[in-house]
Parts: sequence; structure tokens; C-alpha cells
Amino acid sequence: MKALFWFWPHKKRPNDAVLLVEQYRQVFSTESGKAVLEDILLQAGWADITPPGGPIERNEGKREIANHIINLLRFPESDMAKLRLQAANLQAKFNKSQMEMNNDRSDD
Repeated sequence: MKALFWFWPHKKRPNDAVLLVEQYRQVFSTESGKAVLEDILLQAGWADITPPGGPIERNEGKREIANHIINLLRFPESDMAKLRLQAANLQAKFNKSQMEMNNDRSDD
């Protein structure tokens, strides 16, 4: 139980911390939650790819939040590998579209 307090110093009772973990899992198990999680992973550059723009400290902060959520969800390692691949693919698609958009603008 002590590890839960490390994540939530504002939760004074262990049952409150356990309940919050369950709420995270409920939210991110829905289709909407999965879509939001996908966006968080992309915005955070979770696959160890720093997203373009913004200072590195900001990107690292985003990754910390993404890791916090992922750690709470306690996915099996096989699911984690799929998530990493999915995040890397999303980032690659995003980077490609950004480069194409920049190239289109430079042609003007």
C-alpha cells in the first residue's frame, strides 16, 4: 500500500488511493478512454521519440504523465510492447505529416 501514497500524497487513506487506481482503469478501459490514451501517448512522445516543438523539459513532463497512467493500468508486457509500437507508429505518421505540411508551405 505504501507505493500508492508515493503517487498520491494527497490521499490520506489507502482505500482512497486504491479507489483512484480503479477509476483510472475504468476510464481508460472505455473506447473513449483508449482514444484519449492514444492521444496522450502521441502528445508525450511516449515511444522515446521527442515530439517536435516545445522545450525538452515540457516533453519529459508529458512523458512522466503518460508513464504514470500506463503504470497504473498495469498492462501485461505483450500489451506494453503493442502500445510502444503503436505509439512509435503514431509518432512517425505525425512527423511525416508535419514535414509534408512544412514542405507545402515552403513551396509558396
